[in-house]
Amino acid sequence: SLEQRVHERTTELAHTNDGLRVARDRAETLLADVNHRVANSLAMVSTLVKLQANAVADQTTKNALIETQSRIHAVSLVHRNLYASGDAKVVSLDEYLTGIVTHLQASIQDRTQAISLEYDFAHIQLLADKATNLGVILNEWITNAIKYAYPSGSGVVRIKLILTKDGLGELTVADEGVGFDPKMLARGTGFGTRIVRAMATSVSGTVEYLTASPGTISKLVFVVNGDPNAESKRA
Repeated sequence: SLEQRVHERTTELAHTNDGLRVARDRAETLLADVNHRVANSLAMVSTLVKLQANAVADQTTKNALIETQSRIHAVSLVHRNLYASGDAKVVSLDEYLTGIVTHLQASIQDRTQAISLEYDFAHIQLLADKATNLGVILNEWITNAIKYAYPSGSGVVRIKLILTKDGLGELTVADEGVGFDPKMLARGTGFGTRIVRAMATSVSGTVEYLTASPGTISKLVFVVNGDPNAESKRA
């Protein structure tokens, strides 16, 4: 009868939906496990690089290894964030970028430098791969400010992330240090500047370096996915 066929079809659909839910849950669990393992593996690599930096005598090599260690740590934090949040695709930038700042502040203390990092991050959701690029850029800019802005070893670096009226993300890193010529973007080896340019392209962003009175402002304007909530997390 028609009623019997409808009942059978409804039962089949219910079983199919149950199977799809089980498969989805299994996939999400597997992805969470992958993010957890990747985060742990990268954390281990970061630690090994730091140990190697402590073991070498040449200061140039030591500095290069320390910077590499920070870059690896920035990438690992994305996977740590994804695992902790339970979201396999999207990262909360305020939480992620705070982790990067905290790590760099600890590294400053290890070097006995009196440079403080102040930050104000809007609550913006961003796809994981783009968040990684943003984190690497922030890591480069803060590291650059620590190295060059304050030769005396004392000062403040202010980091800010806002959502503009046009719905774009704007990340700035500002110091009140010695400043530099905007035409001379590459200080040191210039490797960090090349990294920033590559990462900015990946997030459809534009980079701008501005002179302040005193100091320097590094600014990135980038495309945000979705309609983020512009709450603020301050420190």
